[in-house]
Amino acid sequence: MAAINTVPPEYNVHSMHCYFVLAGDPTLPVLYKVQHVREGHSFITRTVQARQRGRCIFTTTISFQTPEKSTLSHQPDYPGALLPQPDELPDYTAIVGELYKNGTITKSELMSAEQLSSIIPTDTRVVMNEYPDGTPPDQKKNYMWVRAKGKIKNEGAHTMALAYFSDNGFLGTSARVNGVNAKDIAMMVSLDHSIYFHAPFKADEWMLYQMDSPWTGAARGLVFGKIFTQDGILAASIIQEGVVRFADTTAKSKSQL
Repeated sequence: MAAINTVPPEYNVHSMHCYFVLAGDPTLPVLYKVQHVREGHSFITRTVQARQRGRCIFTTTISFQTPEKSTLSHQPDYPGALLPQPDELPDYTAIVGELYKNGTITKSELMSAEQLSSIIPTDTRVVMNEYPDGTPPDQKKNYMWVRAKGKIKNEGAHTMALAYFSDNGFLGTSARVNGVNAKDIAMMVSLDHSIYFHAPFKADEWMLYQMDSPWTGAARGLVFGKIFTQDGILAASIIQEGVVRFADTTAKSKSQL
């Protein structure tokens, strides 16, 4: 929002390229420093630094564009019509409750999950996928329905809400397609996160998030994502790379990036 507030209202965000530099402290205020990089007729560019204790913890470059007609127009097929709809799926609280009942998680873990669910500003419905034996990891796709809780009145806030929930469980795709249990992962940290916005959307309405991972290696995972509106329009494409370490490798690296 810091960058959005510096451009005329007719300009819309079309891309964000984010780098997570240092761990933030949620108990401290964050100072956002906006740099005006370019003032063009069709495009405007801003960079934003998030700072705590005088140090940069996060940086992003954001590009804005005025509405423009296009001769070319295409998008991938919408997979949502073949999947269970959000109202047919359990919410996060119901899922963790079932995990507690069957002994997968402890009472303490259940209470932590319920507390987390109460403060997270998004509502999600996970589509449970089953793949034929022998399916390569790069050919597996994960899906979930997601929307912001409540109603969003500020148009720019819809963009920021999608940016927020685009990081929800995204990097974990690289582990899930390899059949890795989350409890076996000692460190999973995003390095960079890019979002390309394609079409208007309402983040407080159900959207389908498709996720896959074309590559893992060198203790890193690469994930691709597509977010569709419920009527089938591709709203955004996302790319993220992050560190994925297991207990034995984390000890050797002293848990540092």
